[in-house]
Amino acid sequence: PYMLPSPTKKSKVTIRAVLIGVLLIPINCFWHIQMTLVWLMNFPAILTLLFNVVFILFILVLINQFLKKYIPTVTLQQGELLTIYTMLCVSTALSGYDMMQCLISLIGSGTWYATVENEWVELFGHYLPHQLVIKDHTILAPFYKGGTTFYTTKYVQAWLVPTVCWTVFIIILIWVMLCINVLLRKQWIENERLAYPIVELPFNMTQEGERSIFSNQLVWIGIAISGGIGLLNGISHLYPSVPNIPIWVTSVNRLVTTKPWNAIFSMNITLYPFVIGLGFLMPLSLAFSYWSFYLFWQIQRIIGSQLGLSSLPGFPYPMAQVRGVWIGLLFFAIWGGRQHLRQVLRKSLTGQGIDDSREPMEYRRAILGICIGMSAILGFCRLFGVSLWFALSFFTIYFALSTVITRIRAELGPPAHDMYGAGPDYILTTFLGVRRIGPQNLAMMTLFYWLNRESYRAHPMPHQLEGFKLANRIRMPANRLIIAILIATVLGSIFCFWSILHVGYKLGMESKLYRTTWFAREGYSILASRFTQPADISYTDPLFMGIGFAFTIVVMLFRSKFLWWPLHPVGYAVSGWWIIGRLWFPLLISTMLKWLILRFGGVKSYRNLVPFFQGLILGDFIVGSSWSILGILLGKPTYVFWGG
Repeated sequence: PYMLPSPTKKSKVTIRAVLIGVLLIPINCFWHIQMTLVWLMNFPAILTLLFNVVFILFILVLINQFLKKYIPTVTLQQGELLTIYTMLCVSTALSGYDMMQCLISLIGSGTWYATVENEWVELFGHYLPHQLVIKDHTILAPFYKGGTTFYTTKYVQAWLVPTVCWTVFIIILIWVMLCINVLLRKQWIENERLAYPIVELPFNMTQEGERSIFSNQLVWIGIAISGGIGLLNGISHLYPSVPNIPIWVTSVNRLVTTKPWNAIFSMNITLYPFVIGLGFLMPLSLAFSYWSFYLFWQIQRIIGSQLGLSSLPGFPYPMAQVRGVWIGLLFFAIWGGRQHLRQVLRKSLTGQGIDDSREPMEYRRAILGICIGMSAILGFCRLFGVSLWFALSFFTIYFALSTVITRIRAELGPPAHDMYGAGPDYILTTFLGVRRIGPQNLAMMTLFYWLNRESYRAHPMPHQLEGFKLANRIRMPANRLIIAILIATVLGSIFCFWSILHVGYKLGMESKLYRTTWFAREGYSILASRFTQPADISYTDPLFMGIGFAFTIVVMLFRSKFLWWPLHPVGYAVSGWWIIGRLWFPLLISTMLKWLILRFGGVKSYRNLVPFFQGLILGDFIVGSSWSILGILLGKPTYVFWGG
């Protein structure tokens, strides 16, 4: 059996590391908001490997090398660097484009965008709790129009109550995720030995001496290639007379305009170096599944157009199929870990059996933590009029989906994952119908739109378990890491509010930061349509959910029976929406390269070349981050190496 090595003296979460994380979170959050909202230069939280955090880690490693040479007594150890990395990852995911940026916009958009024509005030205005939203136009007008400052008593007091309420809710949400991850950690990290490709680069960056990737010449060659492309393209962006190397080659949708080929959805030819690097780190069969299932989705659309099925609203129903796929993946994850879960339950009830002394917390406390956290979430919902049964159903589905996303990241490690429309809102309205849910539940479900729209891209739960994986690799006890993550959660939430309110009142959400209002307006528009045209139980969506579920079961059975079977339904779950259209081609390139290297050079050649592909990632991230910082300092848009 797998035995966790004893912790070393150097591998621990220190107060110093947490304090550095505390100091960096506000800076990182402000930079993040400037990038995504003010200048629209890059969208880090849409990716699984957060380039802004990797860039900060790179700077810390450089500083550490300087300290090691001149003041060796104060150098940061690997465990400290990875603690800071994990804290920054969690806070970045929270302040992402899909999560808290959407939440803060939801607080005011229901009132600000209400008009006589759309009748939002009459339809649902009275269902929105005043503690969670702002309904005073004198507070919202300068926030959406800009030209003033947030730092007045009137504005600070108005935003204080929603900020505190939502921050408390977020802390509870993250706590439940942490407790779930404690129960899953041993099974996925030690028993099943999942790949966790996302953590390879930060782990190798923080290695010391000969083990450091920076001592390998291939890393610097990779950095020189991707970084050189980014540098040249950045100069070309500022001075168009300078030639560039196109990363975005073409859009297939513009090239094919005749039926049935025009049914192709969001298909682009790109050459992102960092995606090629990330694809090379992914397990070969899973990387193959990622882009091949994307092409399978396109084939469905083309055949549907040829047969006239595209006239059906929503065909091929990717959202419904993905819901079925993730339910199937959850089923297999539970089934595969049933022995472990049984031992966890026995340990919690009797105190005997599986050893949990080296877990981040005892299993009994983790289960109790889930119960207390869920009770607090249900109490929060009940306080604002949500039916107990509805809140329990909503968040049970939400945490189940969060667990699947965490599993996908641990097993596949894709550059991005997009599961739009697969959340509890669509599932509950599909199976129950709008009328059975009720107006108050629908209104509160809209205030949770930041949880169930596209927040599965920027999701904090996978970063928690990846932090546990990093701790495991360096033999560092993870109990203190939980405290560090919770501190990062509090600070990440508060400083995300501050960063957006600061630039909102200064520049105007409507005039300059309009992109963050899109999701909020979409959520309220859906709510209005549910009030005016309440849909009954859907029968088409459950059918395609069943197809997705059955497809997952069949593919997983094939994988268990035939070792040569190359496909994994994880790829099907995350490739149905638009973002994979920007990633599939570089992933195809990296898959072919990896297959050729393994086929003709063997595992040794593959391992020898990994540093080069990690260099491709680093070069893109370092130069791309530097351009964004320069743009903020100059007050002008600069080169975007990656766009959402």
